[in-house]
Amino acid sequence: MAILQVNDICKTFTGEMLFHKINFNIDEKDKIGLIGVNGAGKTTLIKMILGLEEIDVDFNTKKRGVISKKSNLKIGYLSQKTNLNLENTVFDELMEVFSDLQEDYKKIQELNIRLTLEKENFDNIMEELAKLNTRYESRDGYALEYKVKQVLNGLSLHEKLWQNKISELSGGQVSRVALGKILLEEPDLLILDEPTNHLDLMAIEWLEKFLRNYKKSFLLISHDIIFLDNVTNRIFEMEGKTISCYSGNYTEYKIQKEAYLTGAVRAFDKEQDKVKKMEEFIRKYKAGIKCKQARGREKILNRMEKMENPLIPVRKIRLKFKVHNASADRVLRINNLSKNYEELQLFSNLKLDIYKGDRIGVIGKNGAGKSTLLKIINNLEKPTTGEIIIGERVKIGYYDQNHSSLDFRNTILEEVMETAPLSYEEARTFAGGFLFTEDEVEKKIDLLSGGERARLEFMKLILKKPNFLIFDEPTNHLDIYSREILEEALEEYEGTLIVVSHDRYFLEATVNSIYEINREGAILFTGDYEAYISQKELKIKDENKGISYEEQKKMNNRGKVLIKKLEKIEEKISKVESQKTELEAEYEKAGVINDLDHLLEVKLEIDKNEESLLALMEEWELIQNEIEEIE
Repeated sequence: MAILQVNDICKTFTGEMLFHKINFNIDEKDKIGLIGVNGAGKTTLIKMILGLEEIDVDFNTKKRGVISKKSNLKIGYLSQKTNLNLENTVFDELMEVFSDLQEDYKKIQELNIRLTLEKENFDNIMEELAKLNTRYESRDGYALEYKVKQVLNGLSLHEKLWQNKISELSGGQVSRVALGKILLEEPDLLILDEPTNHLDLMAIEWLEKFLRNYKKSFLLISHDIIFLDNVTNRIFEMEGKTISCYSGNYTEYKIQKEAYLTGAVRAFDKEQDKVKKMEEFIRKYKAGIKCKQARGREKILNRMEKMENPLIPVRKIRLKFKVHNASADRVLRINNLSKNYEELQLFSNLKLDIYKGDRIGVIGKNGAGKSTLLKIINNLEKPTTGEIIIGERVKIGYYDQNHSSLDFRNTILEEVMETAPLSYEEARTFAGGFLFTEDEVEKKIDLLSGGERARLEFMKLILKKPNFLIFDEPTNHLDIYSREILEEALEEYEGTLIVVSHDRYFLEATVNSIYEINREGAILFTGDYEAYISQKELKIKDENKGISYEEQKKMNNRGKVLIKKLEKIEEKISKVESQKTELEAEYEKAGVINDLDHLLEVKLEIDKNEESLLALMEEWELIQNEIEEIE
């Protein structure tokens, strides 16, 4: 059943059609990935669904399209711009999702007190109390804090941050809080715009699991291919001013599109051949003996509804990283490196030798210091201890995810011409190769989108011709097609590469080693990302094999003890839930016979019961996590 229908909607910008006659449905439990090149209109389409952008009139039909929604449809939208209360703590901000339930709880307490004071209003108070209790319990009011803690931990927002104000967080942490808040709201239609941009790999995997189990619908804009493969059952592609809908995940979409294009191109070529022959006949015989036939074919040709070319041209950036001079064999040595901020230790004892031609992906949890490591290599920050030794003839090209190398006061052309000695015309031509055309080259950098700033960063790197590329999250703000071009450019690159990225597909395509950072140090795994996953699993097994028989026996015994403990807790949860049902029945009975003392006594027991249940659920989760670690 459709919860939202989009019929014949159009949108124009500055007189040019952005998209035309868009049609699609979103059904219950749909899991949709929305893809398309940057600038195709994905975010604009979402804003129209939300009522934040007006639907334009079709120039041809003079009619306005319609977006129909199921009555009382609750839509939750996570954009790339958050709207949080900066004075709230992290925990309080997420608890605000349940402000109505918290208000219900306060009213329940107030009504219980009134029962002892206003005997003449007993029946009315009891009726209101019953309604509130039913609503509170049906929405698991007793488990609110438990739900919030699950989401915070899943998104790598650890307990030490929970009492921090939102204003004290980094941009990435704020984005994760906003994501956590909207996930807790559980809207009928969840709309997410690039939700993985500020997540580490563990948080991405948690979010995948959350979305796979989401019982309602979602529509997400994402350029993360593995993420799309793991969570979606439909793909909507915005291309050529329209939208095409495919069933299945991203891989299945690619197969379907290839099959469609193969057949559509053949049909288009066949039609074009037919049209060409008809036009030749008309030209040849229009004034000749067969002019009657020629005029007849001309009428047919004019009335004929011609196919659109299925091969829609996509403007692509010209990305090729060249090396001016080769570096020495050893490009970089990291020796006993550590970094602390006051009492906070990011990492310690980092050791790594990087040689010419190496392609290393750096991964680790959020807050592990990955970006800080790159800044230390670039001499933008100082280490607490240890040293960085840059090899001879090494020329570094650094891509910073925050684009701090750009002068936001400059125009695009000014930034390019300050990077390399190019003439005005040469700079314009070069910028055109990165899709900056005509008046766009005079735009100020502070007015550019994230994708446009990324393209400008790549332009500067190409002009510098470095032999050692250092990338910090280069795929953020790039569409799928631009990511593929970046992957191809790095495959042809003759220099050395070190890259911090959470994009598993990108890592798989570009690196030959993985350097995993944690607080105690780092481990180097040889091979691509898939090989890293395999090696890590083997390493865990080997570590388990490498321990003594006695230690293994202890672990096995510990596992058995934990499983028994888990079973006992599950039994306790079942008993507590049964007791809760009995107490609620007793509470109702006490209300009927107007036994106020017993009513208050039972209410206190119900409150204690709910607290016990929450504590048991938290204990269950801790033990379950420990069992998984042992296994």
